[in-house]
Amino acid sequence: MLSLRKLSISYPNQLWLKITEKIQQKSWLRSQWYSNPTSRCQAYLNDLCWQTFIPWLEAWLEEDSNESNLIDKKYLANIWEFVNGSIINLGQTKIVLIPSETTDIEEFDIPQEWVDIPQWQADYYLAIQVNLDFPDEAWMRVIGYVSYQQLKDKGVYYKSDRSYYISQEYLEEDITEILLSYQQVAQTKQELVTQTGLSLATANQLLDRLGNPSVYYPRLAIPFPQWAMLVTNPQWRQKLFEKRTESAKVSLFSSQAVNLRQWLQKVVSTIEEEVFSTIEEGWQTVETLFTPLEPIPVRGYQNTEETITKEAITPLIQLLQPNNLEKERTQAAGVLGKIGGGHPEVIKALTELLHTAKEEETRWEAALSLGKIDPGNPHGGVKKGKLIDLGIQLEGQKIVLIVAIMPQTQDRVGVWIQLKPANELIKLPPHLKLSIISQGKTYLEAEARSDNEGKGKDKCIQLRFTPPSGTNFQVQVTLDNASFTENFDA
Repeated sequence: MLSLRKLSISYPNQLWLKITEKIQQKSWLRSQWYSNPTSRCQAYLNDLCWQTFIPWLEAWLEEDSNESNLIDKKYLANIWEFVNGSIINLGQTKIVLIPSETTDIEEFDIPQEWVDIPQWQADYYLAIQVNLDFPDEAWMRVIGYVSYQQLKDKGVYYKSDRSYYISQEYLEEDITEILLSYQQVAQTKQELVTQTGLSLATANQLLDRLGNPSVYYPRLAIPFPQWAMLVTNPQWRQKLFEKRTESAKVSLFSSQAVNLRQWLQKVVSTIEEEVFSTIEEGWQTVETLFTPLEPIPVRGYQNTEETITKEAITPLIQLLQPNNLEKERTQAAGVLGKIGGGHPEVIKALTELLHTAKEEETRWEAALSLGKIDPGNPHGGVKKGKLIDLGIQLEGQKIVLIVAIMPQTQDRVGVWIQLKPANELIKLPPHLKLSIISQGKTYLEAEARSDNEGKGKDKCIQLRFTPPSGTNFQVQVTLDNASFTENFDA
């Protein structure tokens, strides 16, 4: 296998770029939303190409002329469900990237949409080969480019797949030529599609028909003028995309839920870590999400030094003993979770508290504190939060969904779901609901109350439960007609 360096030396006029494993992982995950294997592959290649080429182009322009801001990047992922290719506006010049995994590079094919639809016509078409045989050595190369006029003069149109084909011999290899002259482009283009408009009724009929994923190639299923008007309308194109990918999203949503047990473990591989971090995007430590408040005073604790001594820790450990009030034991456990790192005696005391606590609240505080100061502890818990958007603002603050877990038995974890305003001084709106749903059935539900004046009364609503291992469930937050749902595996 030739290295990327050796390949670039063998073909010095062609652009060769490495596709990182990180880009491969993210692009693969995003491509899984599409409706069928062909669309998924198409989306994957285009996303890889886009995520690799755009940073190179920005760097090249900035180095050459300090004009990287001329790039008008339009990441239109919904196009890839139907059409291969991505468009980049560079000043007044339109460039379309057409990726392929084929090793037969004698011919270059461009979908008709990029050629004969006036809004999508490009000045140049870049033939891009993507090689993914070895993930750690993946690469893409720009084999060459062809201008719109050259494509029209030398290319051959095939009605069967609505594509233009042009021999490699007509491609120019060095793309810096078009990048250096992007402001001087002035090509004469033909407008073969007559844009007479599509009635709303006709559009809806077509959306219903083509929105069925069983129509494998919607771009070939209706006359091209109708298809052109449908696909170039952003609203209709998005609606068609959503209709076709709805079932794929449901399947992916179910199979790629946030795995709560992984919160209790270290991720073991780079790929798992990347996929997992993408699935749980938005989840943060709870401390980063809330407006800082004054710490709760705990009897016997006055030390505010950054380095906590054993002498300062000892009074707090004593507060964990069974002869103290349960409230004091709970508060002391919480403070030890903030300052007890590096103290083995704190780990031991919190572990004992898990067995002697009289109330569930105390056990939770002990487990979560253990998880903070001793990550990986088999008795430790984890708490994370996520800002959610229901289209409402509570005096300028969003709502935070908090999920905490702690080990219970070998096949069960305790789950604690809370809903709070980001500013803990504000109260939740009345009738805000927090629900636990599994297999389409609502098992638990809590609702924020109102006071005598009809205003919010609760600063928090919460639910606790202990699902069996492998249980898939949804946490749903609703208010009036707005809702938010997050999927989990226990």
